[in-house]
Amino acid sequence: MRSKKAYILDALVPDLVSDFLYYDRKEDELLPRGSIEAAVRNGELSWEEIADRFRQELLKNENAEKGE
Repeated sequence: MRSKKAYILDALVPDLVSDFLYYDRKEDELLPRGSIEAAVRNGELSWEEIADRFRQELLKNENAEKGE
C-alpha cells in the first residue's frame, strides 16, 4: 500500500512540472516558454538529462540536510 505522502507527491509533481515548463518561463529571457520542449525535439537536450539534473539536485539537498 502506498503512503499518504506518495499520493500527495503524485498531486504535487504535475504542478512542479507546469511551473518548470510554463509559469517560470513567462519572463525568462534565457529559457523562454517552449524553449525546453524545442531543445528536446531538436536533440539538444533529453527528458532523461533534465530528470537526472533534478535527481542530482534532490540528492544534493538531501545530503546537505544530513550535513554531508
